[in-house]
Amino acid sequence: MLNLEAIINEFIKFDNSVFEKYLPTDENSIVNLENRINNRLPLDFKSFLLITNGALINCHELYGIDNTNKNRDLFDNFIFETSEAGNAMPNYYLPIYPDGMGNHNCLDLSSLSSDRTKCNVIFWQHDRQYSKNEKPDIDAGSFIQFLENMLKELIKYYNWDGTEK
Repeated sequence: MLNLEAIINEFIKFDNSVFEKYLPTDENSIVNLENRINNRLPLDFKSFLLITNGALINCHELYGIDNTNKNRDLFDNFIFETSEAGNAMPNYYLPIYPDGMGNHNCLDLSSLSSDRTKCNVIFWQHDRQYSKNEKPDIDAGSFIQFLENMLKELIKYYNWDGTEK
């Protein structure tokens, strides 16, 4: 598995039509977000936010902390998906990446490792009624693994200049 910096450096090789890196956030904004969602973020995701506060990957937003744009903001999407959506997700899921069809990849903060370095990334289907004991599918065992999987998909289907293979 690649480290976070290596993954981002590979993403940056793509044309802006496929990957767009954003300006980093700061530690205070991360602590404020953690306080607002009443949960701790895994270190791998915090590190990502400190390098690029979200990103545009293949026309979809990977959410960051953005008080000026509700569509890109982790907290605003968290509030909507956990309390306003028709099939609200539990508040230990933090939506990070939409698929454009109403579903999200989410950090499963209930699976945060004891050293707080990572947690599972799940796929929440907005139109599926999960039973009390049923969990969404796990897409990756960590945020870094999730990013690496996304990178592999982009490399498989796109050239560095953004054209399809």
